[in-house]
Formats: sequence, C-alpha cells, structure tokens
Amino acid sequence: MPAEYTVDVSKSALLIIDAQKVYSDSASPLYCKEFKSSLDNINKLSERMRAKGGTVVMIQHVYKEDKTDVGRIGDFGIDGLWNETNAFSQFDDGLVQDEKDIKVSKTRYSAFVGTGLEETLKSRGIDTIIATGYMTQFCVTSTTRHAHDLDFKVITPADANDGPDLPEVPIAATKAALNAAWSIGVADTSKTEAVLARIA
Repeated sequence: MPAEYTVDVSKSALLIIDAQKVYSDSASPLYCKEFKSSLDNINKLSERMRAKGGTVVMIQHVYKEDKTDVGRIGDFGIDGLWNETNAFSQFDDGLVQDEKDIKVSKTRYSAFVGTGLEETLKSRGIDTIIATGYMTQFCVTSTTRHAHDLDFKVITPADANDGPDLPEVPIAATKAALNAAWSIGVADTSKTEAVLARIA
C-alpha cells in the first residue's frame, strides 16, 4: 500500500538535488525538457519550507579541476560536465536560494555518500526528507533509495524532478517506471500541490 507521509516541518528537510545548468541549458547534452516546470515546483516547496522555518538543503554535483575526486563516473567519459571550471556545473539562475540554506557539494550519485548529510540531518532531529531535483534517472533515484535505506521517511514528488531523454528510453517512460517502483516500497510520490498542503 502506498505511503502518505505527514510533513512536520521541525522534523523535515527539503533536498534540492543538482539544480544546475547542465540540466537547464539547451546546449547541454543532458538538457531536461521539463526543467523549468519542475524547478517552479521546487521553488514553491522551498518557499513554503523557509516560510515555516524548515530546513532546505542545496546540493551541487561538482568535481575538482584536477579530477582527483571523480570516481567511477570517469569511466564513462562524461565527468567534465560537472567540473568546477565548467559553467554547466553552476546552479541555474532560476533556482531560488537563501543564505540560511544548508550547502552540500557531492561527487557521487547519492547525496549521502561522502557528504556528512545523514549526520547533519539526524543531528537536527530530521526524520523525513522531500527529495527533488535532477537527474531523475541517477542522483534523484540514488538519493531517494539511499535515504529510505537510512530509515528516513522519503517524499519524492513526481512533478519536482526531471531528466533528459536517454537513447531509446524517453524520460516519461523512465518516470513512470521509477514512480511505480518508489511508491510500492520506497517513497511517497505525491505531487507538489499535495505536499504543499501538508507543510503546516
């Protein structure tokens, strides 16, 4: 039976994963067609969380110029897209940020690997996360599943993430499959408006 989690702001955190130009710039090979609409939903969620005194975490996937922290993604020849010297690695200009947001840099698909994020959240008494961002296929799904395995209650709004079409696999088909799987045993996939209504 699908879970529907309540959102106690004092115990919840909004994770904004990799809202970067590598996904918003039409010149990027990983351009996401629904970036703007999903980012609009992310900004609505962050506005509500901040207004209620909640925790917002800005997560950025970025590698050092010398590539010493790239890891296995380097085997696939795409790591340069997130190099700190590449403009694509910067946050999209439409992303609303606040000086009180927690900033996290990561070098792996899961936002919990090598970042101390689990400890940061649990030290604040947080037991629920709202996972949003990019790409649906990699960092969002990795973080969603990892958070579940760390015993966080996970909400991954179906309309607050996106990814590019991959060869022979349109993003719509990917989202349908992932949301079906998540909702069975990993995460609450309610849409943004439903989640906003729970943030009290």
